[in-house]
Amino acid sequence: MLRLILPILLLFSSFHLGAESEILVSIAPQKYLVERIGGSEVTVQVLVPLGASSHTYEPTPKQMIAAAKGKIWFRIGEPFEERLLPVCSRVQIVDQREGLDLIRGGCKCHGIGYDPHIWLSPRLLKTQADQIAQTLIAYDPLNRSLYQKNLIELQADLDSLDTYLSHLFQEHLPTVVVSHPAYGYLCRDYGIQQIAIEMEGKEPTPRYLASLMTQVRALNTERIFVQKQHSSQGGTRIAREIGAECIFLDPYKEDVIANLKSIAEAFAFR
Repeated sequence: MLRLILPILLLFSSFHLGAESEILVSIAPQKYLVERIGGSEVTVQVLVPLGASSHTYEPTPKQMIAAAKGKIWFRIGEPFEERLLPVCSRVQIVDQREGLDLIRGGCKCHGIGYDPHIWLSPRLLKTQADQIAQTLIAYDPLNRSLYQKNLIELQADLDSLDTYLSHLFQEHLPTVVVSHPAYGYLCRDYGIQQIAIEMEGKEPTPRYLASLMTQVRALNTERIFVQKQHSSQGGTRIAREIGAECIFLDPYKEDVIANLKSIAEAFAFR
C-alpha cells in the first residue's frame, strides 16, 4: 500500500511548496515548546493525534500529504517517523535527540533500543528548546530577537520547574510502579526508581506478574500509575490485588511544564 502511495505523495508535494509554511512536530509537548519560542510567527502541526501513542501510531495517507507541505520537522526518533521520511524529502528535518544523554534500553517496546520519552525531563527540555530556537533563527533571522527573548523566558520556566522538583524529592525518593516505563528521564533527574509492569510493550506474562506482585507488595505502595495510551490490565490487576489506587497519567499532554509538575506531584503523593 505504501509503495503505491509514495509516488502520488511526492507528486502532490511538488505542487504545494508555496503553501503556507508549517512547523511539523511528532507529539503535542513539542508543539508547546515551538509555540512558546515562535509565538505568532509559527504554525504548528502535530503528527500524533491526541490520545494516541507515538510508539504505535501509523500515519494516514492524508496526513502524509499534509506533512509533505511542512517546512521544518522536529522529530524524536519514533518508529512511525520512518514511514514519513520518504515524503518529507523537501522538509528540513531536525532530530531532537541530538545532544541528549539517552537512556539505552530504558524502553524496549516496539523495537526502540533506548528510552524515547525525551520530553519528560525539564533538563533535557532545555536542550530541545535551545535547538528549536536556533533552528527558527536560522530559518527566519529577521525574528531573531523575538525567538531569543521567548527562549530565555521558556528556559527560566524550565529552571523554575527543575528547582521545584528537586525540592519536591529532596527528602523522599519514591519507587513508582508504572504500567509503561515512560518516566526514565524524569526518574534519572531526581533519583526516583520506576518499576514497569509491561514487558517490552506487551502485557506481562502470568509468571512475571506473580513475581512483580511480590515485589510490589514489599514496597507497600499505595498507587499504581497507568497510561491511557497503553493497556492497563496488568496495572489494574496489581492495584486490585494489593488494595492500591490506580492513577491515570498522560505523558503526551501539550503543556509539558504543567504536566511534568502534576506527574511529579503524583509520584510524591502531593
